[in-house]
Amino acid sequence: MKPINGEGAAASYGLYDADELKAVRNRIRENSALQQEYLRQKELSERYAAQAMTAPLEEQANFRTYPFVFKVPKGVRHALISIHIAGKGIARISDMRLTHSQRGLPVELGNANFAQDLAQWNAEVAEGNELRLLPLPFGAAALQPSGVTTASGVDTAAKAQCVCIKNAVTDADTVLYYGTPIPVQAGEHYSIQITLSLEAPLTVGVYTEVRFQGDEGPLEREGPLGHEGPLVRETSLCSPPFNRATPSPWAYFLEAAGADANRFMVEGDLASAERCKQKLLYMLCDIILGMEIFKATGWHDDDIYGAVHIGRGLAVLAVIYRQIAPSGVFGPDEEALLLAFFRYIANLMMDTGYYRYDLAEFPDEKGGMRSNWNADRATGLGVYALLFPQEPKALEYLEHALSVVDWQLEHVVDDCGAWPENIRYHGAVLHRYFLFFVLLKRIKGADYFKHEKIKGMYRFLIGTAVPADRIQAGLGSPAVMLTPAVGDANVQEHWFRLLGYAAASFVENDPKLAQEMIWAWRRGGAPVRDTGAFPYPLAALLFPQPDLPEEAPELGSIHYPGMGYVIFRNPQGPNRYEHYAIYEASPLTYHAHHDEGHFSIWSNQVALTLDSGTGGYYNGDRHWYVSSAAHNVVQFAGPAGEWEEVPLRSQCEQVVFSADLDYVQSKIPDPNIREYHRHFAFIKAGLEVYLVWDRIDGEAGRVWNLHTLSTDADIGEQHIDAYCLGGMRLSAVIAEPKRPVIVTDQGAVAGNYPLPVQQHFKVYGRASDDYLVLLHPHEEGEPSAHIEAIDLGNLPLQVRCYKITKPDGAWFIVVVNGSNRTQTLNLAALGSLRLLGGQNQANSGNGGELSGQSLQIEANRLCVLLPQSA
Repeated sequence: MKPINGEGAAASYGLYDADELKAVRNRIRENSALQQEYLRQKELSERYAAQAMTAPLEEQANFRTYPFVFKVPKGVRHALISIHIAGKGIARISDMRLTHSQRGLPVELGNANFAQDLAQWNAEVAEGNELRLLPLPFGAAALQPSGVTTASGVDTAAKAQCVCIKNAVTDADTVLYYGTPIPVQAGEHYSIQITLSLEAPLTVGVYTEVRFQGDEGPLEREGPLGHEGPLVRETSLCSPPFNRATPSPWAYFLEAAGADANRFMVEGDLASAERCKQKLLYMLCDIILGMEIFKATGWHDDDIYGAVHIGRGLAVLAVIYRQIAPSGVFGPDEEALLLAFFRYIANLMMDTGYYRYDLAEFPDEKGGMRSNWNADRATGLGVYALLFPQEPKALEYLEHALSVVDWQLEHVVDDCGAWPENIRYHGAVLHRYFLFFVLLKRIKGADYFKHEKIKGMYRFLIGTAVPADRIQAGLGSPAVMLTPAVGDANVQEHWFRLLGYAAASFVENDPKLAQEMIWAWRRGGAPVRDTGAFPYPLAALLFPQPDLPEEAPELGSIHYPGMGYVIFRNPQGPNRYEHYAIYEASPLTYHAHHDEGHFSIWSNQVALTLDSGTGGYYNGDRHWYVSSAAHNVVQFAGPAGEWEEVPLRSQCEQVVFSADLDYVQSKIPDPNIREYHRHFAFIKAGLEVYLVWDRIDGEAGRVWNLHTLSTDADIGEQHIDAYCLGGMRLSAVIAEPKRPVIVTDQGAVAGNYPLPVQQHFKVYGRASDDYLVLLHPHEEGEPSAHIEAIDLGNLPLQVRCYKITKPDGAWFIVVVNGSNRTQTLNLAALGSLRLLGGQNQANSGNGGELSGQSLQIEANRLCVLLPQSA
């Protein structure tokens, strides 16, 4: 390929040409949001330029976080932690963190970052070895493994320094002992995360040791050594040694390189183009080294060298290169080297030894044709092929990328437009599709924005949006819509930016969708910055068109059967979109969260109970986020008496929406009981409360988990009144079981929500009990609703009737039939009633039929009735 460089290259920018460049610059100058984003990028570019004056690129972020997850043995009360630097060589340690993995919460450690030198630490340094405290290099710990949440409890104002250990001999073992025994809970998982740096491998490596103590000192546990031989005493656990050089990873520079390229685009600044060139050459070289390790080992401490992130990086780096190529900063040798790097990466992306994109099914969620990894890998190749058309394999790569996308649109994206993993990966795939489609339309004239599945993917983002959240927005700021946290997703992810980027692409072929996208984008905070993993800074300046017209979509209750989301809204109610609930009843197992039957609820623009979301994949807190204990579900005791995880998938048996009542019933096939159905109802009709009935056939022990975004709670014999944010309360009024045992706990919420820890209530029932709980959102100062059992005479044992009264005097009747056949009840004692959910209509969802004052209620169903005058 001829170099795209120097004179005659002005039209080779890829996403704009020389004639369009003036208009792009004017848009940025004239639009305050774009100008503000450009100034942010300019500051980023200048900050990295200053950093480059103090250290070469490979040293600017050359620390890694190395986790060690362990389970505490029985009989343990305390753990003692030590860090071993074993073998000849040099290593630096800057920080140690400890996470209670099964709660997702950090364990506070004093001076774990060496801000007070070696206070709390004891060092064992043999003669000839050396230990020194050094200032922590700028940005040294800036990059952590993918998905790792920022640790709390770190004093960022303290002086930043690290311990540098230099071992002189092959069998050296310098040890840093954390001097304080740490209380731990037997049988639970913890994660130690060590932040370290190696310029070159040691002869052994860096590893973590955990020694255990019981009530009477060090714990000793007997166990066989292999299949034969004597018994040995095991008193500690050790991590595998970390032993790999840690130069700055490519991903650390990606956004800064894009900011450099944008400075050249806007200001014609050649110095920025030169710095961008240096970053490009470094990143491409590092990508190749990492991909080779990934291919050779099958995995990595992090996945930034896996096909998903390399696909993203390949696309963004190709665009960045085309932005600065006309600047003339590349010499012929540099140009040839850069093109060879791109060529090598693209070729490796087609190597099934690196990624098995050829498999329709794969035992790991990160493999095969169906995965989000394959979407990003293929679109990265497609963007590269479009921007490097003279490369020998460009046509082959483009045809391959199109074949992957076409197959995924037909076989993976469902009829509702959902990418069947969760909102996080739906947004990620759509983002990478978008750049590929923009270039396809511009260069080849192929318009994928006309594809109904692509339209559906944007509609899905709009259709799942939670109400405007006034807590997440912050004090004094307008409330903003969020995307829900279900499975591997968090509420702070700004996927609405994708609506702002893409709306202009639908103006001609679907103007109504374009207007609805702008409506949702504005109410999602009108984000323009490309955030999240591997951002694409040019998108924020090139694609948003804030002045496009808007139109409000019809947002009502909706069921996405492929994803398993059931969303409850009341657009006809007095507060319109301020009430929202999402329920999980999914046929999928992607990312393996044990959350079937979970619900999240907003009221009055405040989240009252959130899905815990997702934490880091590699730092150990994943035990919490995937667990059933982190969700609003019922857990059952297994044969050994321990609480089991709920199944990974469930069957949604019925979903019905009406003006007065929304309802879902799902069957959760838990192996510890004979049969389990969860019923979740949103009772509207001016009442706006939720009813949860868990019908359980079996004798196993059971616990009902409820998480509330609250700072305190009043607990009575049959109720929990949680003090939530924004002056809101969530009352859980327990009709069944009678006299439960209620225990309080807490657990983490991921995603930088303003309250990072939810209160966690565990409601223990007897082995024959159902659960019937009213959830009443209300404002501070308003009493909670009241439940009383109604005696209707000789009812079958499994049929119950309750009257629920709200503080304003409004009341309604709930009848549950836990038997296996239809039952008939005489309701004359309750006056004239009407049945919510529609009367005498097929699949009406009312659970029965009311004839005069006689109610015929179906098996395994609940009915809600209001006084006729209400």
